[in-house]
Amino acid sequence: MYYYRGLLTAISLLCITAMSCKKNGAPDTTASETATQSLLMNATNDIVSLSAQENTEVGDVVGSDVMGSGDSSSCRVVTFDPSRRVFPHQKTIDYGSGCVCMDGLTRAGKKIIMIYANPDSSAAGTLVSETTFSNFSVDGVSIQGNVKTYVDSPAIPGPRVLKVVANKNLADSKGNTKTFTATSYWTQTTGAGTLTRQDDIYQITSSASGDEVLDGATAIQWTSNTDPLHPVIKPGDCYYRTQGGLQISLHIVTGGGGDFTEYLDYGGGNCDNNATLSINGGTPQAVTLPLVFFPLSVK
Repeated sequence: MYYYRGLLTAISLLCITAMSCKKNGAPDTTASETATQSLLMNATNDIVSLSAQENTEVGDVVGSDVMGSGDSSSCRVVTFDPSRRVFPHQKTIDYGSGCVCMDGLTRAGKKIIMIYANPDSSAAGTLVSETTFSNFSVDGVSIQGNVKTYVDSPAIPGPRVLKVVANKNLADSKGNTKTFTATSYWTQTTGAGTLTRQDDIYQITSSASGDEVLDGATAIQWTSNTDPLHPVIKPGDCYYRTQGGLQISLHIVTGGGGDFTEYLDYGGGNCDNNATLSINGGTPQAVTLPLVFFPLSVK
């Protein structure tokens, strides 16, 4: 349900590394190969986009609008009941019929966050928050499920580690669906003890899995894990994840099937939307993030 803004680069990469293409001046793929390319790009985009959504969900709990999450906008309405200084309290983020947010995506509906405890002072094992969704969508893709945040290691003596557990179901207007489950650990490496969240830096390790049902049949299944030698880095003052790598395994169920591996490298630390992607051990190629939703039907 997504495509790369650098779509031609990604298609060429998939053609070169995942299957053979005719060399008559331009890539010439069969319908089956084109479907495989679309499925691989679709699943890869899902993984990256859902990881980016986790940025906003952690920001909702610990940093509000200053975590660089990208979903803030002038048209959304944020309310607290009874007060943000009282625990527990409910934080509601209402995007109404649609808000174009700072990351360029249009969100609609509500995120409802029950914040049970202060993440800055809670003990290990504390359930800090639970996020649910009410008629919520991102660029027309409906999102349901929940995201729970726990204190895995307290801020004192530190470093603080948050455990984020996500279970989501996504659906587009054509009835295509996705499932997504993930467990991530956010270790705060910088910014503890300061009032601003903009100097916070988190190191993220995660494991995730999901599948995609297109036209009523499971089309692809995938798993994603952070490279243990290159954990993902998320600065508080940047929309993007700026360093680290994801190791991705994909199994295509439909058509001729097939198993693929990918490595996504977020880069060397610059706050930008550039990354590299390699497939089946091929030469890394430049891709552009973030991702944009669009309906995909493979028949």
